[in-house]
Amino acid sequence: MKNFLTVFAPNRQRVLALAFLSTLGFSSCEVTDLQPQNQLSEAAVYNDPARIALAVAGVYNAAQSGFYDPLNGSGLAVRGYPFGAATNALDDARGEDVSDMAGFFGLVFQNQITPSSPNVVNMWSNCYAVINQANVTLEGVRQAAAAGVITAAVAQVYEGELRFLRALSHHELVIHFSRPYTDNNGSKPGVPYRDVAANTIAGVNAGREVGRGTVADVYTKMLADLDFAENSLPATRSITGATAPSVTRATKGAVIALKQRLRLHQANWTAAAAEGNKLISGTTAPFTSPIGSYALAATQRAAFPGLTGVTAENIFSVENSNNDNPGVNGALANVYGSSASPANGGINGRALLAVSPNLYNAPFFTCGDLRRTVMMQQDGVRPAYVLRKYTDAATSSDFAPIIRYAEVLLNQAEAIARAGTNDALALQLLNAVRNRSVTTAADQYAAGSLTGAALVRAILNERRIEFVGEGKRWGDISRLSPDPAYSPGGIPAKFSGLVSGQVTLARYACNNTTVLATPSVTAVPYSSSLFLWPIPAIEVANNPTLASQQNPGY
Repeated sequence: MKNFLTVFAPNRQRVLALAFLSTLGFSSCEVTDLQPQNQLSEAAVYNDPARIALAVAGVYNAAQSGFYDPLNGSGLAVRGYPFGAATNALDDARGEDVSDMAGFFGLVFQNQITPSSPNVVNMWSNCYAVINQANVTLEGVRQAAAAGVITAAVAQVYEGELRFLRALSHHELVIHFSRPYTDNNGSKPGVPYRDVAANTIAGVNAGREVGRGTVADVYTKMLADLDFAENSLPATRSITGATAPSVTRATKGAVIALKQRLRLHQANWTAAAAEGNKLISGTTAPFTSPIGSYALAATQRAAFPGLTGVTAENIFSVENSNNDNPGVNGALANVYGSSASPANGGINGRALLAVSPNLYNAPFFTCGDLRRTVMMQQDGVRPAYVLRKYTDAATSSDFAPIIRYAEVLLNQAEAIARAGTNDALALQLLNAVRNRSVTTAADQYAAGSLTGAALVRAILNERRIEFVGEGKRWGDISRLSPDPAYSPGGIPAKFSGLVSGQVTLARYACNNTTVLATPSVTAVPYSSSLFLWPIPAIEVANNPTLASQQNPGY
């Protein structure tokens, strides 16, 4: 459902009125009406509890299906910006564990971004559109509570949701447009943290005056938003008529898991473990959560039931449906799924991003791992292996996984191992995720077999296998690049499916790197300006505050 509230995309200086005529069921209009029937004023919205509920739901919709502007005059489209699918695909395409097979992600994959690149412009503008829509709605919710239209308790839950979405969006921005927190303790330039509604001229002008600050500033404000949300949100949510708790609305568990992720990006291992402790009970598998009853599915296949199915492993996902989705060019099943027909073992996807031979051949990816044999397959058309996590290429209804319980466990394993406080527990957490896919005893990590640096490395390797296709790789490359022990050195070299001989079936072999070609996309060192995305040119041109704060090299 589209939010009717004004949306400020700061790099355009524009306000978009999003209609919800069909949602409210308005069907007629007098010729003397002055208020268009496909729009409602904010005053009318915040005088009615049902409309306020729709306004909050509309912010989730903005997070799921923002506009994609190709910047070439061919018109706006929906591609799942920022969280309906775009972050999953682009954050993978920035890394080395997928291969671009059709040029669809070419500029991002090849590190050839400019301030006018559509992916850069649209990620920036849509994240800030979500942020502003959250701010506008938050302002209205507070006014409605003060006027007695909704109770203070309802308003607090709404505010928790909106601040969760605001923090999530700012984090997506800061990992692309700023150096990581781990580079000199967050002292590098951050991104503007916008927490004031830009639905008036005064609000727009105020937004344009917000500078970048530091990365540390952004984390401080994100964590403040999330602390409020944790104290405001229930453990589970439900939707009328649903048979299972909703994973598409923010909950206490989702907030805590996001805080744990942010603490990992800060390399604050003690704080990360403290957040994880809230969601993990037990010292041996199976681990479960006392908040939200989260638990690992028996297998990774079971964790991805397809279509709109969810499991106890889902903590927060963004909803896609057959009538509201990122479209054939952007939906997860089309981006990652087999382009062969069902009769030939595929799903009629597009296989735009394949599993890279780089990951498939990695020495740490054991040959009997079920994620290799059950969750990957030969495409059947393109000469590559593709993922089977997403199954609905016909109607594009696969939910976009943002936070899974597997991430909580691996985050916790890394935090504990880095702190050096309990290697045995860290290994148990790693094995809880790994051993549901690595079922042969000879390939499993025995108790006490990994400690210290070797344990941390095993956890980091496990993240690459477990989360491919979920957009986690860029966040890890970013936060680890300044790390003296575990740095990838920047953006690693990549194998492109657009270059002859780079990605062929002959290049895929278990634990065999000798068959790999020389990567055609060269590595980008962490010191390079290309490691960061530039602030979009149109933002810099129209925003005097940011005009002098562009990232170096652009």
